[in-house]
Amino acid sequence: MPTKNESLWLASGQAGENQARALTLPVEFTRVVVGDANGEYPPMDSSITALVNERLEGSIISHEVDPNDSNQRIVHMAVPPSLDFDAVELLLFAKYGETEFAHTYFRLAASYPIRTTENGGAQVKLKYTIRVNQNTDVNVFVSPNLQYATVEEVARINISYQNPATFTAVREAKVTEINCTAVAAKTFTLDESSFQVGDKVVINRLAALAGLITIITDAGIIIDPKNVDIGNTITMAEKAFTVVLIKTDALKWHMQVINAGGA
Repeated sequence: MPTKNESLWLASGQAGENQARALTLPVEFTRVVVGDANGEYPPMDSSITALVNERLEGSIISHEVDPNDSNQRIVHMAVPPSLDFDAVELLLFAKYGETEFAHTYFRLAASYPIRTTENGGAQVKLKYTIRVNQNTDVNVFVSPNLQYATVEEVARINISYQNPATFTAVREAKVTEINCTAVAAKTFTLDESSFQVGDKVVINRLAALAGLITIITDAGIIIDPKNVDIGNTITMAEKAFTVVLIKTDALKWHMQVINAGGA
């Protein structure tokens, strides 16, 4: 069993950076996946490109150059409380252009319990120092949409809408949660002017057989989990799942999908 948290710059991470420099493209860190390794502790292997048993996906909050070593970056990540399991390993992904690659592998010194909010869990924030080539052009960003506020940190308002079929949702707290269980189709429009940067709107589709749920922003665009502009409309269908929208500026929302099924 390992005695400390460890990270490893993967062969695919080094190759990806080399290719990005050859093409004069910046590298962008995209996501982190988390797994339980089936309860084992895998060896540190630079050829790793996938986890033994991936359980869920987390996000990158921000990253910056290590002030003590230009060949290192400090990466801040977050894991949502959407599944119950014991985390053992993580895999950080990056991309150049549209090509994504595994960059860094992390193995925890001891399994870490990830729990749903129903079981007392909260958003887990992680901070790791990773190796990079100082000559690689890395996109530096801070994503306020991913600086997850816990229930304890902010006031949260839960709104259960059954009727009417269309409704304009107005900001009522830092986190506004809409729970939908009705069978009939629903359309929610977000009153853009009432929400503030950093606000979250959580839409819970609680019934697998419920009608189509449509969420429309009345002005801003929505950026999906793959960082793609999908316009101002989301539809939720087929399965019970959750969409989280986080306002990052006056006319932009970033989207997360939890227990994805129909987005």
